[in-house]
Amino acid sequence: MKMRSIQRQLIVTVLLLELFSAASVTSIVYVHERHSVLHAFDVMLRGQADSLMGAVQDAEDVGDNVMLDFADVHAPREDEYQVFDENGRMLGATPHAKELTIPPNMPSGSVIPIQMEHRHYRAIVVHGSRWIDAAEPSGGLIRHMTVIYASPVYPAWRAIKQAVWFYSLASLMVMALTAAWMVWALRKSLAPLEGLAQAASRIAAGMWKLDAPEEARRTTELRSLVAALETSLAGMEDAFRKQQQFVGDAAHELKTAVAVVKSSLQLVTIRQRTEDEYRAGIDRCQHDIVRLEALVQQMLTLARAENDSEDQAKHTTSVSNLLQVAQEVASRLLPVAEIHGVRIVFEGETVLARIEETAAQTVVCNILTNAIQFSPCGGEIRVEVSSDDEKCWLSITDQGPGIPREDRERIFERFWRGDPSRSRQTGGSGLGLAIVKAIVQQQGGMVHVEDSDAKGTTFRIEIPHHAS
Repeated sequence: MKMRSIQRQLIVTVLLLELFSAASVTSIVYVHERHSVLHAFDVMLRGQADSLMGAVQDAEDVGDNVMLDFADVHAPREDEYQVFDENGRMLGATPHAKELTIPPNMPSGSVIPIQMEHRHYRAIVVHGSRWIDAAEPSGGLIRHMTVIYASPVYPAWRAIKQAVWFYSLASLMVMALTAAWMVWALRKSLAPLEGLAQAASRIAAGMWKLDAPEEARRTTELRSLVAALETSLAGMEDAFRKQQQFVGDAAHELKTAVAVVKSSLQLVTIRQRTEDEYRAGIDRCQHDIVRLEALVQQMLTLARAENDSEDQAKHTTSVSNLLQVAQEVASRLLPVAEIHGVRIVFEGETVLARIEETAAQTVVCNILTNAIQFSPCGGEIRVEVSSDDEKCWLSITDQGPGIPREDRERIFERFWRGDPSRSRQTGGSGLGLAIVKAIVQQQGGMVHVEDSDAKGTTFRIEIPHHAS
């Protein structure tokens, strides 16, 4: 399986974003510097052309012509220029200006790129005029002229490249510093998480405490994770201990049941018996085996109820008529109720609950069996069914001795008996109410123990209503 590093992924993501930002900034800098430098270059060309225009003087000849005074020309050595009068006569030019050709009829101030002797230039065309003999009574004459001035552009492009290189190198340095800082910052920031992982790796059966580092508890993003881990570990520890207790109690109960069967067989075979004595001994063994079989069956029922998913039960489509289920179970227990002299009465109406019918029968049977066994002769057991738009309630009230308040939570524990001797007489295993609680919770409901109006106990079961 290919491993992936969140730290490496974060660093690469940030660096890619910085690289994209650096490329964008460099592009913007290039466009800005190109515009600024070339604009300044064009202003320089115009200034040089205007200075050449100012160097044109009166030739002091009969034809009132003009001339270029080279003493006033201060053009850089690499620049090229041409100066023409209005008749196209060249007044002055640099030695290599013959290659300085521009399209005709260009307006004054136009700047164009040209190439001379394999070098790139920018050239400007300036049209101007000069006054000749301005002191004459006639006011003098105006002579028009044209200046073409070109300068190599490599200094401008060198300045542009230097600016671009400066910003590029600065961006790369920032990226390198950012990468180093991110590695250090991420390692420092993830140190509480690594400490938490090491603490979690030390968890084992019998050592359920999460020794989370204090930095993880002070970190906002990890505080909830620490709390969730501690809550989960507490639940796992509780479940593990309950499982251990269940295994120990189950082993004890099975050992006791097997010992009873073994004792019955030893009692039969210890000496020669009559046929009736052998038959009675075999009957006792069969009775003990039936009780052992019932105990194993109850343990399997409890395991299935606790292992089933509660979410799966909440989405079940099974529906049970609680009143009908209670009446059917009562009819099966009627012989037992008659032996104990107990009467079962029903109250309520048809209520459809979201629970499997087999599960509902198991719940009602276990509670009714307990109620019959602990009710006095001539007593009455009242079964009441009610509901609203969301919940259904099944209440079973007996007139027995009641359950002390301190024992009402423990009666749902596995193999717990408030009075072990009485449980042995009734043949109870201590799993009936644990099965009831597991099934009801698995169906998304709750079970409570309440005082009845008269002497006795009320088991009140709450189950989600079936949405029609």
